[in-house]
Amino acid sequence: MRIASLPKGKLWFDYANYKQQPRFLNLSDEEKAIIEQFKREGCYLYKNAISDEVVDTIDDAIDDWMVDNISSLVANKRPDGTYPRLIGLHEEVPAIEALFSTEVTLKLQNLLFGRGDSLFTTITFIQGSQQPLHRDIPVFNVSPDNFYFRIWFALEDATPENGTLTGVKGGHKVAVERHKMAHKFYSRFEDIPEQDPVLWHKHQDTLKQQYEEAGLVEETFELSKGDLLIWHPLFSHGGSEIENKRLSRRSVVLHVTLK
Repeated sequence: MRIASLPKGKLWFDYANYKQQPRFLNLSDEEKAIIEQFKREGCYLYKNAISDEVVDTIDDAIDDWMVDNISSLVANKRPDGTYPRLIGLHEEVPAIEALFSTEVTLKLQNLLFGRGDSLFTTITFIQGSQQPLHRDIPVFNVSPDNFYFRIWFALEDATPENGTLTGVKGGHKVAVERHKMAHKFYSRFEDIPEQDPVLWHKHQDTLKQQYEEAGLVEETFELSKGDLLIWHPLFSHGGSEIENKRLSRRSVVLHVTLK
C-alpha cells in the first residue's frame, strides 16, 4: 500500500513529531485516544453525542418542512421510490444548523482542526443513501488540502433493514495520484468540467483496487440514534442497500472547513 503524501497545509497531528507538541501533551487521555484512532482509521465514532430531546426537536422541524414541501419531494423521488437527499436544508431549518455548535461537535472540531472552523454546507437524508463506496475529495476540494471534515449524525438507528453507513477504516492513507490521473484525460486543469462521470469512476475504481491489494475491506456502521461519526476527507464511505425501502433512516451530515 502506498501512503498518501501529506499536503503543504498539514493537520497538526499529521506531523511526525505531533506527540512531542504541547498541544498533544496537554490533552486528556480521552482526547489523545480520539486523535490516535482518527489518525489510524480515518474516522471516530462518538456514542450518544446528542440527546433524544435534540433529535426529536430536529425531527419535528424536518416533519414541518416536509409537510410544506411534500409536492416537490414526491416529484423528485429516486427511481426506486426513495426520497432524495436534501442539500443545504440548514438554511431553512435552524435546528439542523444548531448541530454545528453542540458541545461535542465543537469539541471534536477544535481538537482535530486546532483552529477556527465554519459550517460550509449540510446534507439531510430522509432515507439511506445507498451510494457506492467513494471518496469525496475529487469534487469537494478545499485549500489547503484535507482541511475539512464530515460529521454524520444519526437521527434514528441505522440498520441493514433501513440502510447503514459503510466505510473503509485506514483507507484514507491509500494514495491515488488524482492529479496525474486527470492529466491523462485533460491537458489543463482549467479544462476539467464540474462533472466528469468517466474520470470520477476511474478514480473510485482505482481506489477500490488499491484497497483490495492492501487487504482493506468495506465495513458497515450500525449507528444508534444520537450517535456521531466524524471522518477524514480521504475516508471512503457509502451506504448499504436498503432492505425495506418503506423505512426511513434520517441523518444529517455537516461539512465543516476552516474559517
